[in-house]
Amino acid sequence: MRCALALSALIIATPSLSFASDTLRLTTLHWPPYVEATGEGPNTKTVRSTFAKAGIEVDVQLFPWNRAIMLAADDPNWIGVYPEYYSADIDAEANGDRCLFSKPFGESPVGFLTPSNSSFDWETHDDLRSYVIGVVRGYVNEAKLDQMIADGDIVGELAENDTQNILKVAARRTDAIVIDKNVFDYLKAEDAGVAFVADSLQFHEKLLINHSLYVCFENSPAGREARELFNGHLTTSGDKGQSDPGLPNTQ
Repeated sequence: MRCALALSALIIATPSLSFASDTLRLTTLHWPPYVEATGEGPNTKTVRSTFAKAGIEVDVQLFPWNRAIMLAADDPNWIGVYPEYYSADIDAEANGDRCLFSKPFGESPVGFLTPSNSSFDWETHDDLRSYVIGVVRGYVNEAKLDQMIADGDIVGELAENDTQNILKVAARRTDAIVIDKNVFDYLKAEDAGVAFVADSLQFHEKLLINHSLYVCFENSPAGREARELFNGHLTTSGDKGQSDPGLPNTQ
């Protein structure tokens, strides 16, 4: 089995002994429209179909986001987590401390949601210093923004999920929040609380970043092998997003 790790062509052609009889297990979160409450959705469909080409079944389970990433990183029963934004801080191949990034398989347009009559506007990150920005606990947003919040250069207001974040900005507890546009569009159509306040909010025309989406595999020989299988069988052209600075060329 270990010899197969050195033979990438063989790994791509057939499942290795590591996964020949076992179901590969991945964690995720409820993050519609990308991942539904059942664990299914377009991201899960891509992950399942990619591994299916290698003859591998995938067991997907939902957890709160921080638990999902902890299990994928520390529990050998779980081989990875998705969907993940790229961050050098967690990239084990860029002096990070957590996981191995797959090739990108989707995209996530991230920007600022504000009250409709707000004076909020920005061109550079320095413009954001005068605002209170709502972010979800544990989310990677965009490298420079996250660092400025961590350093205290921008005031960040924490929420536990996207819905809570939306309701905070609607109540003007923050000047703006960071959110994926597709997530906001989904929630205003499907969540009664968000729908109630949606007409009082607007998505700023200038994106913060258009992220690519990845599977973040456990930093281990098994995780590396799973990543090679995924990368070798991925056929969707998901790399349409603008990545954070320092993103390695995974193609």
